[in-house]
Parts: sequence; structure tokens; C-alpha cells
Amino acid sequence: MKRTLLLSFGALAIGCNEYEVKSTTDANNDLSGDGEPDIVVAPATISFPSLNAADGLSATEVVIVTNQGTADLHINELYLDDDTKPFEIGMISSPLIPPSGQAQFSVTFAPDTAANNTGTVFIDSDDPDSPTVQVTLSGLGVAPIIDITPSDYDFGTLYIGCTGEQALTISNIGTDDLVISNFNFSTASTDLSFDAMEATHGPLPWTIPQQQSMEVMVAYAPYDEITDQAFLTVTSNDPYTPDVLVTQSGLGDIFAEYEDMFEQPIKGMTDIILGVDRSCSMDDDIANVQSNFGSFVETLSNMDADYHVAATAGEDGGCINGSNLYIDNTMSPSDAISAITEMINMTGSGGGGGCPEECAFMQFELALTQALSSGGCNSGLIREDAKLALVGVSDEPEQSTNDWSYYVSQFQSLKSNPDDVIIHAVGGDYPGGCGGNDAYTGMYEATMATGGLFLSICATDWGAHLEALAEGSAADLSSFPLTDSPVPETIVVKINGITTTVGWTYNSNVNAVDFDQDYIPEGGSTIEVDYAVYGNCEQ
Repeated sequence: MKRTLLLSFGALAIGCNEYEVKSTTDANNDLSGDGEPDIVVAPATISFPSLNAADGLSATEVVIVTNQGTADLHINELYLDDDTKPFEIGMISSPLIPPSGQAQFSVTFAPDTAANNTGTVFIDSDDPDSPTVQVTLSGLGVAPIIDITPSDYDFGTLYIGCTGEQALTISNIGTDDLVISNFNFSTASTDLSFDAMEATHGPLPWTIPQQQSMEVMVAYAPYDEITDQAFLTVTSNDPYTPDVLVTQSGLGDIFAEYEDMFEQPIKGMTDIILGVDRSCSMDDDIANVQSNFGSFVETLSNMDADYHVAATAGEDGGCINGSNLYIDNTMSPSDAISAITEMINMTGSGGGGGCPEECAFMQFELALTQALSSGGCNSGLIREDAKLALVGVSDEPEQSTNDWSYYVSQFQSLKSNPDDVIIHAVGGDYPGGCGGNDAYTGMYEATMATGGLFLSICATDWGAHLEALAEGSAADLSSFPLTDSPVPETIVVKINGITTTVGWTYNSNVNAVDFDQDYIPEGGSTIEVDYAVYGNCEQ
């Protein structure tokens, strides 16, 4: 119990010789001994008015101390029973009160929060009958009180790539409106984030009535194995704790790590076969293919591609017609036009057995069989390490014996990586056709399944069509498919052992690292891609 005021009266020390204090018990010579002091305090109970603590209000009452005895009353001490309560007592006006005399002191109530406060003032004196008297105090503080739960939240250990969320509930447990004026979220980590949910609650400031609450969110998405910590300070009009600090923490853990290694080829190899419908309705379209084929070859040459290009048509039995088995990067555009014209226009030299008209899938099947069989008529056309592009050209629906999906699976089985097979088409627009040409169904579905191009046979600019086909068919030296699905933020790319952070992006659509045109690694380079993979986020 802390004493707020100590007034002690003992022997009086006189500092000059003019007076002399004698020790006596003679009632005639010691008037103060003729009677006794008698203390009376008013009021004995003080009920202060309710005060708004947020406004800094206070109230003061005066206590009168009267001596109704016949001897001097000495006030020895004034003190509160609990000095942590919002009451304060002032000094008494006189510690010595003669008979019938009075003294006074003040009591002030200044609440700092919402609470029903009670207290007691004790008055010690030399009244022999009542050496200690009391004044009972009470007062209600009105104020908002902020409460945030949880005040300290640990997300625990999460696998890298997983995300945890935690709602923070801000409640008003006081007796007046709570006003939230600011959030200050501080962290050295980008893995912890804060959402004030202003889209739900509206912009600050927010008013929370008494006994009501609102929620905000903290999220944790670790991308390393370092302990992360964040601090959120919430500022309000709570007079006792205007700034409340709550903390969040968490730790990331790697579920598994992968390292994919690639060696950039000097040139990307691509083998391209055109399956051309030789029916009479296709004469104008075949002429467009032949006359604009130079654009196709020039585009491939500008890409520095290593290509084989051939065409199969009509009843050639899958064998490539003409004096050249394929067109490659050693031929000029004019020679390439002559060669492709010869391949398309000659018929029957392959021994028959083909589909006579709109059967590109069957023509591809026969041509590939002859290319991959020992001693086949197309031996040398298809290379094991090259990508394979098949281009169907027709003004009618695909009419091969089997469904398109059968042929796509068959062609993809020829390569260790199914993504190395792509199917393009030039045909009637899907699904309604165009210019009197029927939709190129069957081939359209195959292009969608393999990520190929579908171009309209009704287009007037065949040069642009063939350039697009060349670009879509050439081996892509800028994209490197990954073995497993990475946590994108953990990807580290190294070229010849040196980490690079520019010129590449992660392509989630094909699960690959794609390089920008100006940053494609040079031929012969080693590309290393390190990354963490997702763990079981449900643990």
C-alpha cells in the first residue's frame, strides 16, 4: 500500500532561545491536555459521475475534515488503498485542526479506460477513538477497449510453395465506439503479407461498436528455409492502449529439390512433312502453297534452323516424289519452290496404297513408316533427335480411317518426348467452314491437342501463312521443359554455371523456362534449372 502523503508531527524543535519548552503534566499549564480531538469527515462517500476516458475528462470533489473535540487534531497521513486506480488525492489544507476548526483536501477522478472503479481514502489522525477514518470512492470510466486475437500467431513449419492464412479478430470490449485509424505492417520478409480487407470493410477509419468485432488477414507463403517474422501495429482511439502490437511468425521447409540440365544444340533440328490434298478443288490452294513456299524457307533460314521439309500427296504410297527426298537449309528459296512443286505434282511413284484425296493422317502414317523402316523409300528424312511437325492442307474434313486421336497418339509415340510432335493445319474455318470450303474437322482437333497452328485456307496472304507455319514448326531453342512442377519463386537459372536473373520467365502453361529472343543461350551452352517442388500442403 503506497502512501501518497505523509504528515508526521512529533516534538517541535525551536530554533531560538526566547522560548523554553518545559515538561509538565499540570492541567493548568498544558491546555491541550484538557480534552480530546474528535475527527468528522464529510462526505464519507463520493460517487463521481461517469466520464469518457477517451476525451481526457476528470472530476474533483472536496472532503471537509472537522475537529469536533476539545483538543487539537493532528492529521498524520492521507493515502489511497490502491494507487493504481484512477483516483488522486491532494494535500490537506492544514495538518493541525484546532477544536471546532476545519481543513480540506481534494479527490480527483480521471479514468484512463472503461472500468467500474472503486477506492478508499484513509485518514490517519490522533483521534483516540477513531485513529483511521475512510472516504469511499466510486466512478465509472467510459471508453473503447481494443482486443486483438490471436496476439502472437505462429504458422509453424510450411512446405515451400504452400500458403497459410490466419484471421486476426479486432474486438471492442469497452463501453464506447472503437475507431481504428491505422495499420502498420512491418516485416523484413516478403513471405508474410497483410490484408486489411478494405474491399470488405471499406477504407479506414473503421468504427466498431461496443461488443462488436472485425477481421483482417495475415498470410504466410514461405519460399526459403529462413524463420520469418512480422509485426502488426493497430492504432485506435483506445485511450489506455492507443497502439497495440501483435506478431506473426513461421518457418519454411523444402519438400524436394530438382535440378534439370540442358545442353543447347548448335541448331535446332526439325523434320516437317506437308500432307496436301490433291483433289481438283484444291488446285488454286496448291498453287498458293507452291508460289509462296519461298517465304516458308526464308523464315526457317532466318531462324538458323536445321530442317528437313518434304510433301506427300495423292496416291504416292507415302514415298516422297521427285528428285529430292527433302528440302534443307542448303537449298535456295527458288530451288526449294521447284522441289516442293515436284513433290506435290508427281503421282504414283510410290507404289500406290494411299488415300486418294482427303486423308492426310494416313499419308503421314505411310510416309513415316517408309522413313523409319530399314531400307524404306524415305530413309533419312526423319532424324531421331529432331522435332517432328506435320502440316495438313485440305478444303474438306479429314477422312482417314481412324479417329484423329488414334493418329496423334501414334505419331507422338515416335518420340521420347511427346511434346516434340506438333500438328498444324490449313483448312476450312472451324466449325462452319469458309468460302464454300468445309471445316477441316479431325485435323482441327489434332492441332488443338498438340499446340499447333490452325490457319484458314480462305486467307489471301499465303506468304504470311507459310511464315507462321515455319515459325511454329522450327525447333524452339528458347524453351526448356522442366521435369516436375516447380514453386515458381524458387527457380534458379544458370548458364554455364553463372546464375542469371534476367531474360527468362517461367511458362506455367507448358511447365518450361522460356528465354526472351535476345537472351537465348548460345549453341553449346549448358543450362541448369534448380527449383523446389510443392509438398503436401494439407499436412
